[in-house]
Amino acid sequence: MWVAPAASRWVTPLVAITRAALAAVVVMGAAGAGWACSAGVSEEARQQAISDVNLGIAYTQEGNPTGALVVWERAVRRDPTNAEARLCLGQAYAALDRHAEAERHLREAVRLYEARVGQDETLRASLAEARNSLGVLLINADRAAEAVPMLQQVTAELTYTTPFLAWGNLGQALMRSGRVSESVTALERAVAIQPNFCVGWSRLGEARLRAHDLAHALEALDRAAAVQAPGCDRIQEVYLNRAKVKIELHQPDRAREDLARCIELAADTPVGRECAALSRSVAP
Repeated sequence: MWVAPAASRWVTPLVAITRAALAAVVVMGAAGAGWACSAGVSEEARQQAISDVNLGIAYTQEGNPTGALVVWERAVRRDPTNAEARLCLGQAYAALDRHAEAERHLREAVRLYEARVGQDETLRASLAEARNSLGVLLINADRAAEAVPMLQQVTAELTYTTPFLAWGNLGQALMRSGRVSESVTALERAVAIQPNFCVGWSRLGEARLRAHDLAHALEALDRAAAVQAPGCDRIQEVYLNRAKVKIELHQPDRAREDLARCIELAADTPVGRECAALSRSVAP
């Protein structure tokens, strides 16, 4: 189930899409961890790694991400072929902005799932989550074009339990790659699946703004701001992009209201600083 983005530093409209689904997907992955013993890994080590994966999940549920990271690292040392441990560890490193380590583990998770999904189709959703996580990481690393084919595979996976997240990420990757028209289509698909997906509405508003479809951009951004879910009223990009639309529509007074809200949320973020600069440019 999707959870609205929290207000913590790293849960921006871009990366929230993976973090939001982490707990549910990791639990699902851990349940399927009992594969046949891999070459070079003892049965004891394999079972200990599975226990570590579950312990890390418990730590995340208790609000102890440091403890989770430690035991997931231990799980990988005990059994390097445990795909769930690789996925959990990759997502944890991504949350810490340790992108190189995150990419290494997420790519290995994808490889391990791909090697096994032919014999166990129950792993298809876990493979999709690993691809989704890697796609988000690539977007964050300014490698959106690389993320597109990865995320297209996720949107095609019927067993993936949160398809609107995949469509939202694909839309972001397409937009960052300059493929604005395709981005609009993907993001429209995301919010059609989950009408309360405020991050999706925010991105759709930005994509429509880039396409110079101002009326529909404003409609999408208004929808984003109106969603009644925790965190949805704290997405700075909503207020920044809505202000840009209103400036284009010659509504500077209304634009200043949005910019003031953006700055109020966080003045020291890149988006907050952009809001401040734009506010000065439309000062009465």
